[in-house]
Amino acid sequence: MDFIQKLEKAKILKRDQLLPILKGQILSTQLSDNEVVSIELFSLAKEEEISSHNLIEQTLYIVLSGCLDISGKKVEKMCYYLAQKESTSKLTAIENSILLIYTFKGATKLRNLSFDTAFSFISQIGAVEKAVSSKIIIQQDGISMTLFSLAKGEGLNTHKASGDALVIPLDGAVSIKIGEKDYEVAEGDCIILPYGIAHSLLATKAYKMLLTVINK
Repeated sequence: MDFIQKLEKAKILKRDQLLPILKGQILSTQLSDNEVVSIELFSLAKEEEISSHNLIEQTLYIVLSGCLDISGKKVEKMCYYLAQKESTSKLTAIENSILLIYTFKGATKLRNLSFDTAFSFISQIGAVEKAVSSKIIIQQDGISMTLFSLAKGEGLNTHKASGDALVIPLDGAVSIKIGEKDYEVAEGDCIILPYGIAHSLLATKAYKMLLTVINK
């Protein structure tokens, strides 16, 4: 079953190569859509813009690579901008950029993120020696988003997720086992852990990641 579509699962993917950058163009594709959230992937060539528009729902912008001006705020690589429902949004690419846009439907509530300003995900969770730290952004039927910090040598034991799990490394490096295959995943990469296949994680360096699990 595909909960996240159009990106190959169980393969290391370079964040800045998820969509091609074409001069003078904006590319987009929908990765997931359920009753709670829609996730779209965009590439914007430098100086391209998505003109001012009114948002129907609460919207989270995650810059995977490059740099964007979002509603007058400079949002750099691996930073986010959370826009409120019924606010006005405009995007301009300061550099060639790859962007994830999460559109949350209805009364979905996010935790531990601030509205209308740019923040680094790395700064949102601290590291604790010899421990695994987590900070929940959202956890409900349809989607969970969690920030994790793993000290070197710490990890997540073998388990199966409730849907497809998108791992976006923020810092450090981790060894991920999916089924019987091992993957070395570092900052600059991402990987999708497929639904129904057991996996585990072990930090080979102090490691931080953003994990999104999509189901239903």
